[in-house]
Amino acid sequence: MRILLTYKAHGAGAADPYTSLLPIGLGYINALLRDRGFDSRIANLSKMGWKETESLLKRERPAILGVSQLTHNRIESLRLADLAKKLDPSCLTVFGGPHATHRAQEILAGNRSVDAIVMGEGEATFLELARSLSEKNMPLNTIRGLALRKGDEVIFTPPREAIADLDTLPFPARFYDNALATEPHRQLEFIITSRGCPAACRFCSSPRFWGRGLRLRSPRSIVDEIGFIRDRYGLIYFSIRDDTFTADRERAMAFCRLLLQEKTYILWNCQSRVNAVDAELLVMMKRAGCECVQFGVESGSRRILRELGKDFTPEQVKSAAAAVRKAGINLSVYLITGVPGETEEDLKATLRLIEEIKPNDGQVSPLAYYPGTPLFASGVKNGTIRPDLFETGRASGFYLRDDPFVARATRALLARLQSVAGKNRVGPGQFRSQKMAIGYCHGTNILAGDYYINIGRFGLAETEYREIVEREPANPWGWLALGELYAGMEKSGKARAAFAELLRLVPAHAPAYAHLGDLCRRTADYDEAERLYREALRLNPADETALEGMAAMHGVK
Repeated sequence: MRILLTYKAHGAGAADPYTSLLPIGLGYINALLRDRGFDSRIANLSKMGWKETESLLKRERPAILGVSQLTHNRIESLRLADLAKKLDPSCLTVFGGPHATHRAQEILAGNRSVDAIVMGEGEATFLELARSLSEKNMPLNTIRGLALRKGDEVIFTPPREAIADLDTLPFPARFYDNALATEPHRQLEFIITSRGCPAACRFCSSPRFWGRGLRLRSPRSIVDEIGFIRDRYGLIYFSIRDDTFTADRERAMAFCRLLLQEKTYILWNCQSRVNAVDAELLVMMKRAGCECVQFGVESGSRRILRELGKDFTPEQVKSAAAAVRKAGINLSVYLITGVPGETEEDLKATLRLIEEIKPNDGQVSPLAYYPGTPLFASGVKNGTIRPDLFETGRASGFYLRDDPFVARATRALLARLQSVAGKNRVGPGQFRSQKMAIGYCHGTNILAGDYYINIGRFGLAETEYREIVEREPANPWGWLALGELYAGMEKSGKARAAFAELLRLVPAHAPAYAHLGDLCRRTADYDEAERLYREALRLNPADETALEGMAAMHGVK
């Protein structure tokens, strides 16, 4: 019995580097199914046309088609279910994800191509559903955590208890070997280490989807997953996508200590909240390789923050931002505009806040409705929006305001973010201060070396990178940085030696093979260049350097 777990982004999302990625939850469901012996695979259909998608479904002929549905791709998801049913009416189509969970009644009532919806956390429910279908010994309406039709009626089975110990779930990375149209090296950079959110932001559905309680993976599990991905796929940079990675301070500290004790030598970023960090924790994170923290700042206006359900003040934002900068970590912020009642004064307050906190980059989004949020519920209750907004509307997103202020505010905030980032780049003085304050850590040297390269001071960059390999000979970041520096300076011998050492430490690091291929191509050693490029592409078929190098070399040959 073949199971195919899919995701198809909407048109604009297919071109976006993040929206086009598979939701991490599909990887977990696939891993659990494979671990229990099921013939399951994942497929990212985002960049496929519909004819290509149809051909894939014909080839795979899944008995169960799982579809991850978010608000932006809700129409594509329904079209995918229609297509699956047209090709094979016996295929069981199962939706999951936040949009499907919060609109289960409407989806099942209005779309006969959707057979069932997994409500909330999906692993245990999907596994039981697969077992039931495989063994033909249990009707679906006895499986907890499902929404499905019984005749013309939509029924909900009793809710399933949340998985208490997240460490029991197998790593998604163990089962990417048979993935379709998926780039594991892009996907596996992003990891999740907790579920649930104790916050009460009015625009977010996470608490209703996962629960208000917080469930945490252990530091041991997280470091083991990172080590597995590094060994299997050669990745040495990671992005932790928890809503608030530092919600449990002691766990975050223990994670950092374990990275340092085991000499994992990665760089990473995370999301957090301004009232969930402190100076000591940030310093520990920096020493363990954290190079960027992202905060949901949203606004510089106290009134707007209250309207959005944020439980912090602009003063706390300023304090957290200062602590992040002092620790030598890059600061990224998320901002929201288009809030009902937002005025010029509110916008000015946010612009002033940007100037004060000096973020290195940021994103700006107009406030939007999503199902399962207090914002949507109140909009329906007070008659501002229709209750069937998501079923009758065709847009990928629904903003609360579309007046000229929103577009102008968005442009102004983005321009200010860019201006502030340009004016407040960290320079030699700050790097020296960071080293004096927190001691040596390879993240500081990497950032300092990159700065010197940008201003053409290659000797100073070399000094920064060499300090890494002298202090930590097993740290791949030092060898990678030196290899790229020497290659750019056309010091081929030194570059080769650096990349060779990197590959000794991380044999699956595809970019190192690609860089070595470039060095051979420069000296017209095309056979060796091709061998190296092919090795890079064996490890990562999407490695851009190797693809470009092969194309350029064949053009010459």
